[in-house]
Amino acid sequence: MAKSTLLLLMLLLSSCASFDKTNIPPGHRVIGLGFSFTVPTQKSWFAVEYGTSHRIKLSQLNNQDSYSILVSINKGPYQGMYQSPEAHLQAIRYHKKRKFSQAGLIYHKQKAWADSQYGKLCVRYTSSSEDWRGRNNAGPAIVDLVGLTCPHPELHNVLISIDLSRRADRNAAKVDLSVYADELFSSVEYTSIN
Repeated sequence: MAKSTLLLLMLLLSSCASFDKTNIPPGHRVIGLGFSFTVPTQKSWFAVEYGTSHRIKLSQLNNQDSYSILVSINKGPYQGMYQSPEAHLQAIRYHKKRKFSQAGLIYHKQKAWADSQYGKLCVRYTSSSEDWRGRNNAGPAIVDLVGLTCPHPELHNVLISIDLSRRADRNAAKVDLSVYADELFSSVEYTSIN
């Protein structure tokens, strides 16, 4: 109970954090609840949400595409934590299958695998989809995503998920998101909230 209250208090305090939300330059360290990360790419980002509840969302709008980083801190499994990367991977695959499909969003490829490069129990996932929702241009937007979910090393039963996505028109040049994702994932530092 005390840990839950402390976590809730830290979430509320983090919502009071102040920084320039409209200009987050490359290499800038963004501090969240129990973690921090450095923004990748050569262009600046802006915060859509920062410290509200349990999520930080950064965006970058360009002429041909837009990027977003979504970092969220979530409660882990009800009993204990995953004992192996395979158990964590199985839970993520089960969750993705149960997720209700959204009208106007068509998944083409999804893949998930254990990735011990960033931690013993980390799972990395990718997806590519068409998004027909809210389009001004003809045809769908292509949305590519690279994500990582890891248990927080110091907080019991807490998972941190980091998603880097790119949204672009179908005819936009291809970009290898894994380069930016690796830069983002390797910059993550965990901190204790106790």
